[in-house]
Amino acid sequence: MGNQPSSSSHLLLDNDYEVPKYNSTDSSISTIDTEEDNSNDEMATTCFSPQRPLRFCSPSSFIQIDEAQQRGSLLSHDRNIISFPRYTKEEMALSDAPTEVSNLRPSTSGVRQFWIVTTAALPWMTGTAVNPLLRAGYLSQLNRPFSKGKATVTLVLPWLISSEHRVALYGSQWENATQKDQEIYIRQWLAQELPLEANEKNGGIKIVWYSAKYHARYGSIFAVVDICSLFGSEQLDVCFLEEPEHLNVYRAPGKRLWTDIFRHVVGVGHTNYVAYVQKESLVGSAVFHGLASWMVKAYCHKLIKLSPVLQNYDYDREVVCNVHGIRKQFFHNAPPEEGIYFLGKLVWAKGFQVLSQFNAAYKKQTGNYFSVDVIGSGPDEDEIQALFKQKKQPVSFLGKQDHAALEKNYKILVNPSLSEVLCTVTAEAVAMGKFCILPRHASNTFFEQFSNCLLYRNAREFCQLLDYALTHEPVIDEQCAELLTWTAATDRCLDAAAVSQKESARLERLGRHKSQQQWAQLHNSLNKGEKGKMFRAVLGAGPIANQANE
Repeated sequence: MGNQPSSSSHLLLDNDYEVPKYNSTDSSISTIDTEEDNSNDEMATTCFSPQRPLRFCSPSSFIQIDEAQQRGSLLSHDRNIISFPRYTKEEMALSDAPTEVSNLRPSTSGVRQFWIVTTAALPWMTGTAVNPLLRAGYLSQLNRPFSKGKATVTLVLPWLISSEHRVALYGSQWENATQKDQEIYIRQWLAQELPLEANEKNGGIKIVWYSAKYHARYGSIFAVVDICSLFGSEQLDVCFLEEPEHLNVYRAPGKRLWTDIFRHVVGVGHTNYVAYVQKESLVGSAVFHGLASWMVKAYCHKLIKLSPVLQNYDYDREVVCNVHGIRKQFFHNAPPEEGIYFLGKLVWAKGFQVLSQFNAAYKKQTGNYFSVDVIGSGPDEDEIQALFKQKKQPVSFLGKQDHAALEKNYKILVNPSLSEVLCTVTAEAVAMGKFCILPRHASNTFFEQFSNCLLYRNAREFCQLLDYALTHEPVIDEQCAELLTWTAATDRCLDAAAVSQKESARLERLGRHKSQQQWAQLHNSLNKGEKGKMFRAVLGAGPIANQANE
């Protein structure tokens, strides 16, 4: 059936189904009275291969494993010994406090000016449109007590110059829309969360546009101008590049580079592009892996990855940290009632084949299937419906619904997907106090700390956890729930974006500041003029290849 997983997926059937093990401690499972099952531990350990280096930004604080770096090596996640250049004695004597340029916290002595550049804009309800907008709003709110009523955050968004592209992404009502129309829509949406920050006249965020086109093959928006040309000739303060690899890979560079314009440039990695490209070509995946690393090394002083699922971009500059939060409307809801649901895009990569297998395993153990409501739409919807109909499993398909306004107050979210980076739907369900049954996987590491998240390694554990969820009430600690807010996420973001004095000295000794300029200049050179058009065309830029550049 089209893109449905092949019959070889029967290897994942019944109790032998395994997901990559990320952490040996599972407080969720320990609440269930069941004998220990180590039958599949060897298989699970073999599957386990999250990304390195071993740097982790915890939900409540920023943790960096300096002791291991002092020893000069770490046992990496893929079980190979990797070496880290040691700090010198002089570097060890330096502080772990952030350098002056990377200390982004406001104070009575002044506030930082932020520019947030992203790859999508509302009304396209995608993560790279919603999350950067909320990041801008909450940074503005953080600065407000010290900003004397002046705007301190500028959001830089793509403007689709083709009416055809606007209709394809936003709907027919946007065919003749203007930038002002779209800005009004964005500010009205933000006002529901942060009324003050939606109003520029009262010190809220500014909005600036760059010309862009939609690349249908990649399902993404790309600039068709040099974005850096928007910022004039002065040196500016702090820039967040939301998806730096996406923003730069097809960008035609001009006279100035990001690191020339801004004192501190922070990249935020949202999307596992390597996995997307890998579906079409292993060679293409390897090429894009190298390109993405190149863009980060060339243009970012620090790179924040939302989860360990993302590729390694730059060992010396990257850190793993969830810097996203959940909107206020998902908190303080009525207690969950009953029912099981899945919400998301209806594509095979979301784990529907596995969900069907788990349902079969559940019937084998209990004598009955469990009923699931599937909410969402997508290109594989007909084939997915046919699968459950063929298996005669009680699955209802309810179409698209707003997660904050579901027709039913469900008790349990099941999300078997292994294709996520950090699932927003899961975070929203956690905040609403629902049970969330998830695979133990690198993309779900952040959720392990929540008592209403139950993580499984195989079909047997899934069935046990589902039984537990059906017979118990979910409870989430208020202090833990606070970690899901955008206020807490913004606080984590400021910590993760910092470069310690010790780190800065080490990077200087290793010549990383100089090599960064070299990476950027090489990209700048290859991407200019007619040669640049050919270079972008070879890399698959399609409609983006022929664009203005100096």
